[in-house]
Amino acid sequence: MGSGCVWVLVLEDGATLAFLVEAGQATETPIAPARIPSGGPTLLTVSGDQAYLVSGPSNSASEITHPVPLGDSGKHAFIEIAGDLVLWQNGSETGRLAVDALPDARLIVDDQQRVLLLTKPSMRYPHDIAGDQLEATETTLLETVPSLRVVISIAIPGQRVVEGVSPIWADLNGDGQREVIVTQSDAEQGAQAVVYSKSGEQLAAGPAAGRSNRWRHQLAVAPFGSNGEIELAEVLTLRIGGIAGLYRLNGDSLDLVVQRDGVTSHPLGTRNLDMGLVGDLDGDGQPELVVFNQPFAELMALRRTIDGIEKAWETPVGGKAATNLAAVDQPAGSRLVVGREDGVLRIWLTP
Repeated sequence: MGSGCVWVLVLEDGATLAFLVEAGQATETPIAPARIPSGGPTLLTVSGDQAYLVSGPSNSASEITHPVPLGDSGKHAFIEIAGDLVLWQNGSETGRLAVDALPDARLIVDDQQRVLLLTKPSMRYPHDIAGDQLEATETTLLETVPSLRVVISIAIPGQRVVEGVSPIWADLNGDGQREVIVTQSDAEQGAQAVVYSKSGEQLAAGPAAGRSNRWRHQLAVAPFGSNGEIELAEVLTLRIGGIAGLYRLNGDSLDLVVQRDGVTSHPLGTRNLDMGLVGDLDGDGQPELVVFNQPFAELMALRRTIDGIEKAWETPVGGKAATNLAAVDQPAGSRLVVGREDGVLRIWLTP
């Protein structure tokens, strides 16, 4: 978008509103479509100088998640209300598979156009952490090229569920292959981070919370370590102390290496799981974990040190943050944005 950036909001009634921010000025700019379902996350795509929201191409598409593009061909994948995974291109359905998808599952796509998603919803652990009592009991990997098929399904054992809307799909052990990382929970031990191989074998597990209704919000895998070691970032018990933790793979264990309390990244009972992010926002070559304080009144960036986590910087929200947290990287620096409860959109240029 030239030297500026576009920020898009979806209002409570589904109306969309976009602003082009350039040279310190915000100007309203057209965005398509003019209205989308307001119950779920949105995906903004930029092609050349045109920005648009990716919306469901069918009246039967789930309104509590969003479609994803598959490569540059114009093909999309989306979840139907009934749980099928549908491929769509040029206004027509090109593939369909009954996978019993979690209704609000986020679809993750790799460079081979494979899709990873949560499936087989159940109410066997009705914690209601993220908007409803349905949680997945399976993680499914699909191929979409040359045809749509299931590669593998990883069943969650016992009475456990995957508590969240998507796995993390990242290379945690440095072997060049992506692992599947989920938060598994049950009524006995609460939430626990578990790592699976691409073949579905459990590789490692972190410590359990120790009791039910204690959640772990897994956020990202990144080279947080002082020497670039790969670590998993999460926030534990977000409304009860809010502990940011970094975990490192050690054999068949995910070991906690450092932690810091007093933060949060999710409002209890909502589908807004995007109030925390990771990135090198200050350009020092080391990623920061960006989260809020417990009242959602301060935005803070946490940086890994040799033996702990320090606060790299913080800034007041000027009210209470209420939307997802978003970021964009530009030559002039990184920008962060969040919407407040009072209807104000706050945009910061990071240090």
